[in-house]
Amino acid sequence: MTLTVGQNITMDAVKAALRDQTVTVHGDIIDVTLPNQTEIVRIMFDGDTIEDLRLIDAATRAFVKKLPLVNLNTDLSFSLALDILKNICPDRDWSKVTAPTAILPNYNSAISLLADELATVKNQTVLLFVGNTKTAENYLRSKKIDFVITKGAAFPGYINLIPSTFPLSCQIDDLLIYSLTDTNPGKNADVSSLITKTKHEFIMPLVGECVVHSLHGIGRFMGMKQLDLLGDGHVAEYFALQYDGGTMVYLAKDKVDMLSNYVGEPTRLHKIGGQDFANAKQRVRRRLQELSFKLSDLYRQRAAIKRPPYEIFADNNAAFAASFPHPLTKDQTKVMDDIYADLTSPKLMDRLVCGDVGYGKTEIAFRTAFVAVMNGYQVVLLCPTTILSVQHYQNARARFEQFGIRVAVYNRFITAKQQAQTLADLQDGKIDIIIGTHKLLSLTKTNFHQLGLLILDEEQRFGVEAKEKIKKLTPHVDVLTLSATPIPRTLNLSLMGLRDISVITTPPKDRLPVITKVGEFSWELLWEAIDQELARGGQVIVIYNTVRDMAEFARKIAVRYPNKVGYVHGQMPTTQIENTITKVYEHEIDIIVASTILENGIDLTTANTLFVIGADKLGLAQMHQLRGRVGRSTTQAYAYLTYPHADYVADEAMERINAIKNFYSTGAGFNIAMRDLEIRGSGEVLGANQSGHIEEIGIEAFAQILNEIAAENRARRDDIDAQ
Repeated sequence: MTLTVGQNITMDAVKAALRDQTVTVHGDIIDVTLPNQTEIVRIMFDGDTIEDLRLIDAATRAFVKKLPLVNLNTDLSFSLALDILKNICPDRDWSKVTAPTAILPNYNSAISLLADELATVKNQTVLLFVGNTKTAENYLRSKKIDFVITKGAAFPGYINLIPSTFPLSCQIDDLLIYSLTDTNPGKNADVSSLITKTKHEFIMPLVGECVVHSLHGIGRFMGMKQLDLLGDGHVAEYFALQYDGGTMVYLAKDKVDMLSNYVGEPTRLHKIGGQDFANAKQRVRRRLQELSFKLSDLYRQRAAIKRPPYEIFADNNAAFAASFPHPLTKDQTKVMDDIYADLTSPKLMDRLVCGDVGYGKTEIAFRTAFVAVMNGYQVVLLCPTTILSVQHYQNARARFEQFGIRVAVYNRFITAKQQAQTLADLQDGKIDIIIGTHKLLSLTKTNFHQLGLLILDEEQRFGVEAKEKIKKLTPHVDVLTLSATPIPRTLNLSLMGLRDISVITTPPKDRLPVITKVGEFSWELLWEAIDQELARGGQVIVIYNTVRDMAEFARKIAVRYPNKVGYVHGQMPTTQIENTITKVYEHEIDIIVASTILENGIDLTTANTLFVIGADKLGLAQMHQLRGRVGRSTTQAYAYLTYPHADYVADEAMERINAIKNFYSTGAGFNIAMRDLEIRGSGEVLGANQSGHIEEIGIEAFAQILNEIAAENRARRDDIDAQ
């Protein structure tokens, strides 16, 4: 019901419509206290005509402003939800917004109906509140409707899928808001409950897929059945689940919270009754506890080692910070506070910093290294690729040498004679910071004058053998680990309370999301992408991962763009790679054709178009890292993910490509790590042991057990710290 000044309506009719609101009636006035408890909508009558509509301060009863209209079903809920919109769209001027511009249809959960409307939306900001994003994601992709998944500030001009709830669908100027969450908060609803991600997500499975019942365990979904199980003539809808031996379990539709999705195909189904599932969970708990005790021993050993607390030299720190041309984001500042707290403690630091590609982890590493050197320690910065080590070395020299800090690089680009000299200088204390690849892992503590800090960049890129060598190098040193797409195993260690974790989710100021386009490869599309970028004075990265004919492919591009093309891959001589990359940095080459060797290297603010050929052969994390090579300035960047004819691409590969297309919102690295787990199964991501655990009981039960063990370990860790 919408009320307007001059409208003919009885007070009784308005009171009846307001039965769910807090209402006070005195004389010919109805006061409606808004859910925020700070404002009142005052409806003033003259007989059966509305004479005036006003907003009143609830505390002072002072007049705030006149209202042209009030919608009883939406405005009151809207004033509860306005704080949510302020957080999602912080750049807008909300001071004049008290009501929606228009009320939009309520689609409830009918994404199929809303999709038709979304297909017509062009260049408008859409907030699509869906609670559980996965069903909406799958449907919108099937309809080829572009969107981004947003957990922070919304991206203007995009359809933003938001994994939370909202009380209504409406329009505010050019902002379209749709709610598919069936949410209608009452008058006492807490705003925080509206912006919290749904705790339990369940995607309707296909017939034949497996699910996990919280009591019986893993069963196979055989469809929805209309049954009269009670024999009273009442037919209801049930989930039909098949268990070991063909035994069927029928679960009422309203008990769906007892189900969770199962990723992959299990080795066997459980027996009904609950004991089989309980035994499996107990086995997993026992194995995880054994793992956690081993890790606890490692923590206890490190906790027993005391070193002099670092001193933070404020003046020196301020001078080094001033040499960085950008202000730190809020999250970067918080991470540095965490690190300073670690370093000024007598305990060894072991901190994992997770931040998306291009979110400023390198600056965190440099500032931490600076503090270590100021305290008389040497620093190792370990990189997964030679190109990344060269880039870090070049950047580090520019930052550190003006402060008298000596930086060296140790990788396959330097000669044997240079390596020998570097090792001698390192042992003599003439080198403060050494940057390199896994070649550094052949060194021992005796190679250093005073090793104090290891910085491990992109931990997930190092293999098991390399990580074992890292452990031998680091028993008595502080460790800072950086990761853009933290593998779940790493997150699990943090969950267990055995590692400290800091997260950077705030993008640099004015950073724009990379517009990602997916399609079949064609030369016309490649020419269009290159022409567009070169016309604005930028550079193009073309990923071509077939080494044997890369030179011929680059030659074809060079025919159209003479003297602008270079190429690199891992099998080339090191000097040739270095020379080509240098030419790119110096703008002698504007189109670089490369293998995935560039995945963790080359940071160019002028490279703002990425063109990937054969994206179907790449993993999610790889595509995310490659896309991070562009869009590192305030210029709009583009990524083209192409594949051969769709008939030749596996369904799983297409799912990976479509997932990366939509994950370019704040903190996408976390989403990608977990989506990688869902698409590929847990074996590759978690490792053999953890994979077996998840396969046996499903990821939700695994996570529940892990969280319980995490609580136990945090308590145990607190006891160790108190001793």
